[in-house]
Amino acid sequence: MNSKLTGIIVTGVLAASLGGVLLFLEKTGGSDNSSSEGDSSSSVVINNKENTKTQIVDRTADDVESITVENTKGSFTLSRNISGKSKWEIPELEGLTLGVSECNSLADCAATLKSFDTVEEDAKELSKYGFDEPSGKFTVTFNDGEKRTFIIGDDLPKSDRYCYLYEEGKTTVYEVLNSYVSHMKEGREAYVNRVFVTKPSNDSYPEYGTLTVKRKDVDYEVVIVNDDKEQGAVSAQVMKSPVYGYLNVTNSSDYTHGMWGLTADMAEVIKPDKKALEEYGLKDPAAVITLKGDGYDYKLCVGNAVHVKDEEGNDMDEIASYYCTFEGAEGMDCIFSVSASSLPWMSKKPGDILSSLMTFNYIKDVGEIVITKKSGTDDIKLTYDSSADDVSSAEMNGKSLDIESLKTFYEYLLTCPTDELHFDDPDESAFVMKIEIKRTDGGGDTIEFYTDTGRRTIVKLNGVTSYRIESKWITQFEENIKALEEGRKVGESY
Repeated sequence: MNSKLTGIIVTGVLAASLGGVLLFLEKTGGSDNSSSEGDSSSSVVINNKENTKTQIVDRTADDVESITVENTKGSFTLSRNISGKSKWEIPELEGLTLGVSECNSLADCAATLKSFDTVEEDAKELSKYGFDEPSGKFTVTFNDGEKRTFIIGDDLPKSDRYCYLYEEGKTTVYEVLNSYVSHMKEGREAYVNRVFVTKPSNDSYPEYGTLTVKRKDVDYEVVIVNDDKEQGAVSAQVMKSPVYGYLNVTNSSDYTHGMWGLTADMAEVIKPDKKALEEYGLKDPAAVITLKGDGYDYKLCVGNAVHVKDEEGNDMDEIASYYCTFEGAEGMDCIFSVSASSLPWMSKKPGDILSSLMTFNYIKDVGEIVITKKSGTDDIKLTYDSSADDVSSAEMNGKSLDIESLKTFYEYLLTCPTDELHFDDPDESAFVMKIEIKRTDGGGDTIEFYTDTGRRTIVKLNGVTSYRIESKWITQFEENIKALEEGRKVGESY
């Protein structure tokens, strides 16, 4: 077989295969973009049946003057906004901000409507397609005065990807992808803006203010602010309440910055009254999250939870979403449903976002560490080589120390755990030890330890009862003090 003939055969096989794949994708809805095809009609053959795709409406969204939608969820009219404040307006949503992409999609679908197949060209009995009780009806008016009305019927048997449609005043019944008419089956609530706060680019975030989280199920507030010490240890923000603590940047970023870009799943109730707020758990919300700073003041109230359902329709333990209201942005007077995964303030506790560092002071900034025990005081003094920006010498109680051992000792000190918060003040008579970390600039931290039980020790950080740790950390630290002074190996774990 010559190469030219082989090429023709291979090309033909590839074309046939490609056509089959494209046809499969079209039939299964692999490509639902109504504006992606410029052909007004085409024909294909499936199972010996010719399917005719027809461009029912061949206009553009720019030609649309208005669209009136009626369905089982109510009715509304999308029209071009002559005031120029925005591209579209919906009188039924006056006072609310509209979702730009949703409005544009409705206009685009109405202007470029096409079918996958012609079901019947001269239908005598429209009721068998569900047109006597339609799932939707829409009228699109164009800026040249043309007006066309379409009726949406039942889904095709055994296929919820396609439905029946016909144009009022005509008798041809079409099979269309549901994705082309899904916007016409939505209620007006679907066209409310769902983005509470637009997420800025990484280099244009406003100066961080104060995040406060109040939840009914806990007796403390979580307060996050900028790190005024500017230690740069882990995160630019620190927890100020219920304890002072450095944040784990990986686990805390959605907690600290999640308000920016927060988006609801759906607007459930438009302009809710007091009765609606009570019904959805927002009269006395389960949580109130505020973020206040220079030029912004956001308030998110979280109400009742919506649980995942089992096969019988019963609530499971898993929470799918919450009902919420939002203040601080224009046009958001609604009760929204917001995915639980978008609300870290409802699932994360302080311990989940804190770093493993109870205190953080660079060793190059530390001038003295004073350790006070019942048996006496140990005083560690550090000196530095400014040219190398490193510890040049150190002594403990007047005795010279090995620098590397000192660094290991200090690293262990920084690992004092933060996994268990504790707020009940200890018995002062249970005092075990106090560690004062004194920086050369006058700052620093003080950590006090008090026996709680045989296995647990209560910790005060800078005078505030904050944590409870395993007592074996103290045991190892006391051993490390002796090892450091005696020139032995300092333990790195407990």
